[in-house]
Amino acid sequence: MALSGLKTRQPTGRVPWPCILLEGEEKAGKSFALAQFSASDRIGALYWIDLNEGAGDEYGAVPGANYQLVEHDGSYASVLAAVQAVKAEARRAAEAGEPPVVLAIDTGSAIWDGLKDWASARAAKSARNRELLKRDPNAEIVISQNLWNDAGARWRKLQTELLTFPGVVVVTARGKEVTEVDAHGRPIEGQKTWSVQTHREFPYAATVWVRLRRGRRPLIVGARSVHVGIKPNADPAKEVTDPKVDGRLLEWLVFDALKCDPGTAHVRELVSFHGGGLLEHEGTEEARTGRTGQRSEPDVADLVARIQDAGDDDDLREVWAAANRGALLQVDVPTPSGSYTVGELIQARHEEFLEASVKAHPAGRRAAGATPVPSAPTTPAAVVEAARAAAAAASAATDREAAPANPLLEPSPTPDDPRERRLTAARRGVLASLESLGVTDDEIGKRFGRPAEHVATKRLTALVREVIATQRAGLAGQQEISA
Repeated sequence: MALSGLKTRQPTGRVPWPCILLEGEEKAGKSFALAQFSASDRIGALYWIDLNEGAGDEYGAVPGANYQLVEHDGSYASVLAAVQAVKAEARRAAEAGEPPVVLAIDTGSAIWDGLKDWASARAAKSARNRELLKRDPNAEIVISQNLWNDAGARWRKLQTELLTFPGVVVVTARGKEVTEVDAHGRPIEGQKTWSVQTHREFPYAATVWVRLRRGRRPLIVGARSVHVGIKPNADPAKEVTDPKVDGRLLEWLVFDALKCDPGTAHVRELVSFHGGGLLEHEGTEEARTGRTGQRSEPDVADLVARIQDAGDDDDLREVWAAANRGALLQVDVPTPSGSYTVGELIQARHEEFLEASVKAHPAGRRAAGATPVPSAPTTPAAVVEAARAAAAAASAATDREAAPANPLLEPSPTPDDPRERRLTAARRGVLASLESLGVTDDEIGKRFGRPAEHVATKRLTALVREVIATQRAGLAGQQEISA
């Protein structure tokens, strides 16, 4: 039944061209399987992009192997251009009715590792990190979220080219069993998990995910297919036991298991979602309320403007919450005096309010006639250092205070609900804020009576508010004493 104003069509049921993730431990036969696949008489040319493996030349001696090694300089631009060139050839072959072209990338792990190194190298050039490395050449470099976004965008561009390839794509990746880590990257004793060394989105995007381990049969971890026999969320990973697989794993997988027919196979139709322009009611609402420049998810420029326009600490708390939700507290912002994070700029603005309130205090006004009140620090970094010094001076008084009235701050040796301490963007932002305020993991553990990774995110958020209030009170007291 057709609906007015809605365009629909019946599904075709055809099998699309597959994009295969072939991962596994070292020396498990991933590259060897590519060479064997090239010997199949059911495919056309196989183009092999070798990255950080170096197996392409030697495996040309595998009986029947017939493939072309793609030359490149290792750069993202070179690899992307090579993929697009092979894609054009695959499209030509498909339109001409020729056997399908195969693109093999060995290994996809090298691509993501290279993009991570690219983000790290860019981070090291920021003004903030340059100053950090001057003081300590071995200091840990903080990679801001915008740089991770750039690396992720490059990966997704390449991934889209692979998912819309008019032929067969095989991407190898390194996989191994590793120890699980907590929110701070520390190993959790006795807990193991399997790690695939590629971008986290790729196992979701691939048509079929196969794992190879030495001395074991191939394992189909998951497949987007009605023919493989693994029902999503119902069946476990499936060990390949078919005797026809010997020496022809990928050929069997593509043509026998997935039942991909070159005569009817098609490219997956990927329609990317985008926000688009304002809808009619949205435009009317913005015009009516005058909120044209506001966004539900602010960017860094919005946050900086809101920090500058903030009239009091309540405004700053709203800015902090917005930056925390968007995981933007640690993003670097260039300023005339250097590069500072959004969190540092919020802290600096808060200290400006504090300085103004101290000057307005009666003791400050009396002291103004004799001993001038020290001027406020002129840079965000100086303000943060002043706040930390004030917190240290006020620590004795804080220790004498009664137990906090806020139940979220009550100490307890019992871990919180695991669902409330998952490593989300909000939790990363809260942990970064505590670090910028000078609160260590040991101090968090002493405060709550258990390791930081066992503390719920809402408790850590309450601790951030308390530390800021304590530092504010400590700095006010220090200024009053000096007056």
